[in-house]
Amino acid sequence: MPLRPAAYPRMASFGDIPRLLSGDHVHHGFPPGVDWTWLGFPESWPLLRMRRYEYSGPGRPVGEAGDLWWWTLAEMQAHGGLWPSSWLAVLAQRIAQRFTGPLALAFAWLGALPLIWTTPDYRSRYVPAFQPHYRLQFGGSLFAVEGWSCRLNITTAGTLMNSAAADAALPFLAAAVEAWVTDEHAFLSTTTHLEYVKFNAIDALGHYVDRGSTRVTNYVTPPTGTVPPTLPPQVAIVVSLLTAHVRGKAHRGRMYTPALAADFSAQYGTHNDAALIAASATTFLNAVNAAVPDHGVSIISSTGESNHVTGVAVGKMFDTMRTRRKSIAEAPYALGDALD
Repeated sequence: MPLRPAAYPRMASFGDIPRLLSGDHVHHGFPPGVDWTWLGFPESWPLLRMRRYEYSGPGRPVGEAGDLWWWTLAEMQAHGGLWPSSWLAVLAQRIAQRFTGPLALAFAWLGALPLIWTTPDYRSRYVPAFQPHYRLQFGGSLFAVEGWSCRLNITTAGTLMNSAAADAALPFLAAAVEAWVTDEHAFLSTTTHLEYVKFNAIDALGHYVDRGSTRVTNYVTPPTGTVPPTLPPQVAIVVSLLTAHVRGKAHRGRMYTPALAADFSAQYGTHNDAALIAASATTFLNAVNAAVPDHGVSIISSTGESNHVTGVAVGKMFDTMRTRRKSIAEAPYALGDALD
């Protein structure tokens, strides 16, 4: 199923004046055939996405790719219904800070600084709209030559923490990960080494905010699990991350734990440690949440939905992570005797 093209509105600038005055492929009003997605956090603009079957290319209801649609904040307020008042308050503050001096004079003929939305190319790829968040990623080596990693998303219903707060949180987050790795009831085994813990901000496109550096704790002497392994490196036990929602986007996530010391049932092919693994994961997630006040471990989607994790669930079946068994060298094959 092809994804519908999408784009964000923006505040007008001096460079838009000639285009708006000329009226060349410029439309006043709200674009038809478009759904508005309000992402529930002030760091992002709303996402405008073409409705299915109403936009099939140039010349359709919203015009050609690159056409401009503009409207004012007052028109948005008068229209009502499509936009939350809390978001409008944030937008009004942004416009008031920018709509001064020469810029105010330039747009005096409109009476306000307009918001501009550009019709996207119907052939362009879908634009993701993640809630800006922090990514907690941790991992290391497995059986010396293999590797493992897990990650958790951290969001907030308020203002996302700044770099100084993230710096202060990292030692406590690292301590939470260390405690989980070394907890015998996590069953990560002595071959599972924790070599790094990273904690970095992610923007609405899913990219690192600061791509030139990383906030990380590296271990010279890596903490390890405490129980000898009974399973090969590609085996994993899934810890399902639950939210208050039973369906819909961002209602559930999962973490593939390298629990290679779990008790294998030769009779049923399952394990018997679900309750202990769930309890260990719950303690771990509570410690992570305690390290980031006013924030919490969350499940997010690429269309802006976000829900805090409220609990975990662990089944009795083993799962497989093929990427965790790709470097162990295959020893020379053992050849059988020649057939009679």
